[in-house]
Order: sequence, then structure tokens, then C-alpha cells
Amino acid sequence: MHNQYLNASAPHVFNKSDVDTGTKGLILPVELCEAVDRSVEECFAKEYRTDELLGDDFTQIRGPLDSLCKRHGFLLEAAIAHGFAAQGDRFVVWTQVPVSVSKAAILLVENNPLKCLEGLHLPVSDSRVKQVIIDVLVFDRLTSLLHVISVKRGGGAQGGRAAREARTDLLTAGLLLKNLLRQQGRPVREVSQVLVDWYGRSGIIARKTVTRETVDEHFGVPIAAMVDAMSARMQAAIADRMAPRLLKAVGRDDLSSDGRSNQDDAYGADIGLPGFEEDRSHLGSASFAECLSVLPLRRQGRQMRRIGN
Repeated sequence: MHNQYLNASAPHVFNKSDVDTGTKGLILPVELCEAVDRSVEECFAKEYRTDELLGDDFTQIRGPLDSLCKRHGFLLEAAIAHGFAAQGDRFVVWTQVPVSVSKAAILLVENNPLKCLEGLHLPVSDSRVKQVIIDVLVFDRLTSLLHVISVKRGGGAQGGRAAREARTDLLTAGLLLKNLLRQQGRPVREVSQVLVDWYGRSGIIARKTVTRETVDEHFGVPIAAMVDAMSARMQAAIADRMAPRLLKAVGRDDLSSDGRSNQDDAYGADIGLPGFEEDRSHLGSASFAECLSVLPLRRQGRQMRRIGN
């Protein structure tokens, strides 16, 4: 499928035969596993410029974590697409689809409330002033419904301009895609525009918004399990690569097989702590992700506030 308005030459071919055992009992596609592993490897292989306040050890901890949170957003898109593709031949799936939009469509979205745009579909026009990227485009062969999906990680509120542009891009492309795909032989009956705000904190107001708690119900497809398994694989890889850096930053060298540093063993023996070698099972254990989860959420970006009376 290709023309001057919709630059999607062919739907993405998701390999359904080559699979690897993922986390939490789900079979993750090899393509998705490789994307996760590559992201983690690249972020930890990079040498980050030392922040004068943090020092080098803590900079090399913060650097990959910041980068991986951003890459997690792109992996969310891929996992959602794979969730649809895993349903067999029912869905045709595209990712990162460039769509050329007209000035008339942009003005229509910018000057009208959401309710006035319901069910509206614009004809294909020669007037094209902007190209927008649709994160995931899904055509349901069973219902002839076209899902136009914008994906946001939603870990923190986006800035005002970025939020407005994301909303405008989604709505504008949605007005054009029905007729664009019909021209290419896809019998689109209806278009559904939806923002997937995974963690629910993007701050973007869309016609329809779903989160990880409601995504399966909205699409009628088990999407959340695929995304959660991808995220779990990523968390495990981060924890494995991060442990040595954390130990170095706090002045420790390595961990013994039971999860304690060698310095812990020496310290306990030197000061003669009573019962130091006794069973510690009652203390429990926690994953790296669980340890981070108890930290308070930090609001991202600049926040408007009132100063004075």
C-alpha cells in the first residue's frame, strides 16, 4: 500500500513462528526479545558525560536509566503491535506510519471541539502541508474497523505544546485515513482514534484514552500481557546490568551467591555480630524493580504554580 498521502508500502510482517520463552509464562516473539536486549545493551555500553553534582559513578547509573525509560516508550508501541499480530490473520498491522495531512484538516481540528468531529471523514486532497506519524495502525478484517493508535508511555505529563501537537496529529490523521485506505482497497467501515496512555499520566486530552488497565477491554485483544512480559524482560536485564554499578557507587565490589556483598561477610565477622550467620529468610527478598517501586513518584517537566496571593 503506497501513495503520496499514506507512506506505508506494506503492513509489518510479524514473525509468528520464531518465538522465545518470555517472562511470566508468555511466549514473546524473538523480534521483540531482540529489541529489548539491544536497547539495554546499547544504553549500558554508552559512556555518559559526568555530571559534576553526581560524580561519575552515579552518572553512569542515572544515564542508562534515563535512556531506557525513553526507549521503553518505543518498545511499548512494538509490544502493542505484536499483541494484535499474535491473533493470527484477523489484523493488518502497521507501525510508525507517515501520513500527509492538509491545512484544511488541521484547521478543522484546531477550531472545533472533539464532539463536532465525531464520524467526520475528509476526502483526499492535493493540499498537503504536514506529515504526521501514526504510532500503530491496525485494520480489523473481521469488523472493517480501523484503529488509529497513538502510544504514550505516560510516566509523566508532557509539556503543553507537545501535548497539543500529539492530540492534533492523531485527530487530523484520523479524519483522512478512512478515505486514504479505501483508495488502496481496504474496505474501512469505521475509524477509531485512541490514545494509549500506558501509565495514565501523559496529561494529553484525547477523544478516547485507554491505559494498561483498560486496553484489553477496549480492543477486545490481550494486549496488556504482551506489554507486561516485554517490560518484565527489560526490568530483569536492567537489574542484572545495574547491580555492579550500584555496588561500585556505594563502595562495594561484588555480591556473594546469597545476594550479600563480600564486605558484608567480612564486616559481620570482624565485629562479631551475634547470630550473623543465622537464617535470614524471614527478611524476605525483593527485585530491583520492587525496590524502585516504593520510591515516591516525581512529577516530570515544569509545573504551573501560583506565587504569592
